[in-house]
Amino acid sequence: MKFQFEDNVFQYLESRGSRDVTLDVEELDSPCCLGRMPEMKITLAPPENPDRYRHFTQRGIHLHLSHLIRAQETLTLHLSGFGPFKKLEASGINLIL
Repeated sequence: MKFQFEDNVFQYLESRGSRDVTLDVEELDSPCCLGRMPEMKITLAPPENPDRYRHFTQRGIHLHLSHLIRAQETLTLHLSGFGPFKKLEASGINLIL
């Protein structure tokens, strides 16, 4: 698996005082017939249950990927939003139901 980071990701993590990025699956209740819908949840801390994650270290950043997440050939971390509303996002992710 390859990892790509936009340059501003490092500044963002540094400003938050974190070197850990955890990518997890959060199930949201849906009012329609679908039941639950999976969403990706990104936190800037190590996971509480490390056994449920795959662990990687790239360029000084510790990445923790849930076993329920399948990444394409390249996983990219980037920022979206502007000013105080910036948040970390990932692309190249497939959620397993």
